[in-house]
Amino acid sequence: MNDSRSSNFLRAFIIVGFGIWLVFRLTDLPELWTREMADIVNDTSVFSDRHGHAVDGEYSVSIDLSDLDSNVGKELYNDGKHRIYVMWVDNVGVSGGGYRIGFRAVGTYSHNGASLISGQYHETLGEHEFTTKMTAKMKAEYKGNVYESATYGTSGINFKDGDDFSFYLFPVDAYESGEITLDEKGIVKLTLTGLYQNLWQRL
Repeated sequence: MNDSRSSNFLRAFIIVGFGIWLVFRLTDLPELWTREMADIVNDTSVFSDRHGHAVDGEYSVSIDLSDLDSNVGKELYNDGKHRIYVMWVDNVGVSGGGYRIGFRAVGTYSHNGASLISGQYHETLGEHEFTTKMTAKMKAEYKGNVYESATYGTSGINFKDGDDFSFYLFPVDAYESGEITLDEKGIVKLTLTGLYQNLWQRL
């Protein structure tokens, strides 16, 4: 009787254990616990970025200059798997470039690879050699005028699931001419083109 119970318990334990392992394997839970996107990007012996490509289209977000903090979290892009949203907006005065905006890009990753739609192309140059290129361009539409926005900053894969990049909203000459002040209260429409889908897949 005891031997039978022990055998049934062992059999049940093995079945449950296998079931847990199978669920973890299929859902990538262990990978999420032990890996981040940068780990996949850096593992050039296993993953390649050669299938990355440009993302067509224009993507816009409206920014309220009267309340900069209220813009945090507004979405520029969301396809259900990838997301780009406003991370911060500030105003550092003319000497610092005036109004600036930072975007956060969030992607997906698993044991099979990673995908990130961003304003940047993260290129693998060699085994442990990488570079980041800003592919996105931004224009600002405000009070009937359209301004070309210059790049402020780029980054590597600094978050577990993505990166961040930033722009100046207006050119310096717009402040110098008086078209733009440091105390604007209106809504500016920002439009980005040239997004890039970074794809890292197994070799």
